[in-house]
Amino acid sequence: MKTKLLMLVSLITIGLQAQTTHDLIWERGFVSPQADLTIDVGDTVRWTWTDDLPHTVENNTGSTETFDSGILTGLGQTYSYTFTVEGTNPYFCGIHGANNMSGVITVQQGLSVVEFENMSIKLTPNPVHSNLSIKLPQHLTNGNLKVVDLTGKIVLNSTIINSGNTIDINVSDIKSGMYLVRLEFNENTITKRLIIQ
Repeated sequence: MKTKLLMLVSLITIGLQAQTTHDLIWERGFVSPQADLTIDVGDTVRWTWTDDLPHTVENNTGSTETFDSGILTGLGQTYSYTFTVEGTNPYFCGIHGANNMSGVITVQQGLSVVEFENMSIKLTPNPVHSNLSIKLPQHLTNGNLKVVDLTGKIVLNSTIINSGNTIDINVSDIKSGMYLVRLEFNENTITKRLIIQ
C-alpha cells in the first residue's frame, strides 16, 4: 500500500513539474501573432491587464475549450486558464472585439521528459541585475529576442545567433520591474517572465 501511494505521489509531482504557466500581456491592440501561443496539454495561460480599461478573455467560435474571464478592469489584474484538451482555441476581448484584441492558443500533446528537457530554455539569474544568461537547446539556432514591459513596449530587441548553448545579454540599462522575454525561432515563440532588479 505504501509503495502504491509513493508511486502516485511521485507521478503527481512529475506531472506538476512538467506543467508551465505562459504569460501574455492583455491590452487594446494586442492581436495575432503576438497573442498566439502553442502550449502543451495541462499548461496554463495567464493574461495580465497592462492598461486600465475593462477587458474580457473569452473563447471565440470554433474553440476547443470554453473559457471566459468576465469583465475585469485595472492595471495588473490577471486571468488564468489551464488548457486540458488538445486543439485550437481562438480567443478575443468581448468588449473591444477580435480586430482589436485576439489570439489563438494551440494546445498539443505534452512532450516526453527527454523532449521537454531538450526544449527547455532557462533564464539565469532571475531576478537579474545586469547580465542575463539564456540557455537554449542546440536545435534552436537563429532567431529574435524581445524584452517587453507590462505596457507592451519593447525595451530590447536583439537578433539571436545560437552558436553554443548560452547567450549572454546585458540588461543593466533597463529599469527595474517585471518583463516578458519573447524568443522567436521561425514559427516557434517562447515567452518567459523576467524580473530585473
